[in-house]
Parts: sequence; structure tokens; C-alpha cells
Amino acid sequence: MRRKNKFNIEIGSVLQNARIAKKLTQEEVAEQVDCSSRYIGQLETNRTLGSIDLLIELCNLYDITLNDLYGVYLKAIDLSNANDKCPNIVGYNELSSEYRSIIDNNINFLNTLQNKKKK
Repeated sequence: MRRKNKFNIEIGSVLQNARIAKKLTQEEVAEQVDCSSRYIGQLETNRTLGSIDLLIELCNLYDITLNDLYGVYLKAIDLSNANDKCPNIVGYNELSSEYRSIIDNNINFLNTLQNKKKK
């Protein structure tokens, strides 16, 4: 059963196109990321959201970024003239808690990587 959300975020076609561009089959990808080819198919047809860990593995395998996956749905607002210098993500508050959690986990993970590079 497909989950409904206000923005109907679907990243499956991005994942599928990236896999095809790398000339990989679902079976080859599944073997490399240690899951079933059926699960890869479910991701590509938007029947499941996938874990953040798996999405990061797939991005690394396909040489794409998380922004490539979600960039269609998210835009940063330029707040350079505002008191708060932190950019907001348009539509973030309207997303389901599950999608907000995915985005939060992505941001936290990337911040952790960035902090490790600084040390």
C-alpha cells in the first residue's frame, strides 16, 4: 500500500534512472547494498521509502547526492537580509513527520561528516 503525503514525494524514478545510467541491474545493486532485488524494485516504484542508511548507500553507489533525490521537492529561501541567517526549507512543515525525519536524519548525518572533516 502506497503511503500518501501532501506533496506526493516520489524518489523512485531518480533512483531507477541513476541505476540505469550506471548500467546496473536491480540484482547487482541489491548484492552491493546487501538487500533483495525486490526491495530495490519497491524503492524504484515508490512502494517503500527506504532507510536513510540505504538511501545514502545508493547515492554513493550511483554517484548522486541526497539533493539529487529530494531537490525537486525542496528549495532554500534566501534569508540573507533577515536576522536569522539560517535558510528554511520551503514546505518542510507541511511534510509528514516521516519525511521530516528523513530530512532531519540526512542533515544530521551530513553535519557529522562535515565535523569529522574539520578535525
